[in-house]
Parts: sequence; structure tokens; C-alpha cells
Amino acid sequence: MNRSDPVDTKRVGVEIEAKAENRRRQDQEIARLEREVAQVWADISPARNSPETASDENPLLDQIANQAALDPHVPIGSRRGLRSIKWAIRKLTYWYIRFLSDQFNVFAGMLVRHLRNLETRLGRLEDAAGYPVAQSVPAGFGILDNPPEPSATVVSHVAGFASSGPCLVISGGEGDIVEAIGNRGVLSHGVEQEPDRVLAGLKRQLDIRTGDVLAHLLDAEDESFGTIVLTGVVETLPLANLLEMVDQASRKLDKTGRIIVAVADPASRGRVDAELGSGLGISPITWRHLLQGIGFDARLEPCPDSRIAEIVVAQRATKQSDP
Repeated sequence: MNRSDPVDTKRVGVEIEAKAENRRRQDQEIARLEREVAQVWADISPARNSPETASDENPLLDQIANQAALDPHVPIGSRRGLRSIKWAIRKLTYWYIRFLSDQFNVFAGMLVRHLRNLETRLGRLEDAAGYPVAQSVPAGFGILDNPPEPSATVVSHVAGFASSGPCLVISGGEGDIVEAIGNRGVLSHGVEQEPDRVLAGLKRQLDIRTGDVLAHLLDAEDESFGTIVLTGVVETLPLANLLEMVDQASRKLDKTGRIIVAVADPASRGRVDAELGSGLGISPITWRHLLQGIGFDARLEPCPDSRIAEIVVAQRATKQSDP
């Protein structure tokens, strides 16, 4: 590149952020530290509708901006003897304290400004990560309510079908499936896109991580899981995302891995959910068809639950030709 050519700072910035985010997802030490921070936050955070939360009207950055100031003019009092001594001490140290306080005030102001810019940039990145119109995303994408937490019956059945570990649960929700599989001696963790749901699991010392479920699956190492459970948010994703998820799940499973799909049939939705969710989610029998198409021995297992009547259990075929 010619030195006279202008540098595309936006493109370079996006590339750096993408590499940093990729390293954040793959580095186990960073992931451990993030879980510890999230655990502490879950322990000290107030309930969603508590009076403490309701009374906090000012944004955090505004509170920091109001408190980010130091006054070098310390009081000297009114007593004559002590006043003179304090005045002399303040005079001698004034220049030094003023120098430090000015630096701190500038640093605090720049830090708050940087955080505000970062907040704006994150908002733009989230908007840019949305789906373009050209992909023909269903109009109801992002509007349909998230599926409820799985019932005890579904949790028990899914845990019973789980094979060897490690196990990945997408999406983790409040952690019932992660906990049930872990109680069977299988190392497991979940990924959940809704931060409010993650807190409930973290308070129970469960390994549930926040973030985009498909991105987490993409960043995982190939053949790193023995079992992958697909449930929760997968009921509200477009077909293109589900096809990508099936492909990536197949790559991330070991040679004897198993995929378990616990979703409700879209045909059983109510009138409003059916219209909002048109084109979102697929039925268990369609899941079985997709998994059989990529070389899995998939079957439908009955489940006595009011929402999820069938669970798809897919095992790698014993004879699978390499692509």
C-alpha cells in the first residue's frame, strides 16, 4: 500500500475488535475471569423489581461524571494557631496537589467520554449485526417472546438422553438442563442471550455464559463436545440460522457425539404467536430430517410435556464417509 493512501481507520478498528472478541471467546482464562465477574455481579445485584433498582434513576456514567473531581483547596479551619500551620502546609503542597488533581480530573473526564463513545459504538455494532433485508428474514424475527423455561419433565428427559461430555446447552436459560446434566457427572455449560436469565443460574454456581449462541458455537473448537443440546431460543430463529447451527453442531461434536433437540412444534402455537412467529423455528420432525441429511441416526422420543411432546435424539451414524 502506498504511504500516501489514507488508512481506513473504521475497517482497521472493526478488524481489531473482531480479533479481540474472537480471542475473548476462545481464551479459557478470559472466560474464567468473565464468569467470576458475572458470578460476583449476580451475588450483589438486586432483584429486577426491587426498590433499590427502582430508585436508581441516574445512569451509571452520569454518576461517575458527577463524582470525578478532586478539590485541592483543603479546609484550614478557624483557630488562629492551627490555621497558620495548615495554611503554610497547604501553600507548600498546593502546586503538587493541584498538579495531581488536574491530571486526575482530565483522566476521569476522558475516561467518561471514552465510555460514552464506546457505548455509542457498541450500539452501532449491534445495529450493524442485524440481518439485512436481502436475507429475507421473517418479519416477526426478534418480536416473538422467548420460550419459557423447560419443565421438570423435559429437563429430566434431556438429561437422560445426554451422552458423554463435555456438553453444550443452547440456550442455557436459567440453567435447569445444565444442572441436571452436571448432576449425572457430565461436564456441561450453557450459553444464554438474555442476561436476566443468566443471573438465576449463576447464583446457583452454574456455568452459564452470556453471548450470541451461534457465535459461541462458531468459535468452539471442532470435535470438542460429546453432547450438544439445542433448545430455548432456537425455537425463534429463522431457517438460515438453524441450518448454520446444524452444520456447526455437527463440526463441534466428536466422532461419537450426540445432538439433542428439545423444541415445541410451531404448529401448536396460539394465533398471535403463530402469526408473529411465521417462518421462525421448525418442528421436531423437521429437525430429525435435517440431522438425518447430514449423516446422523436421528429418532423422535416421546415426552409427556404440554409444550414439548417430542425430543429429537441424533447420534452419529456408525459408518460415515468423509467429505
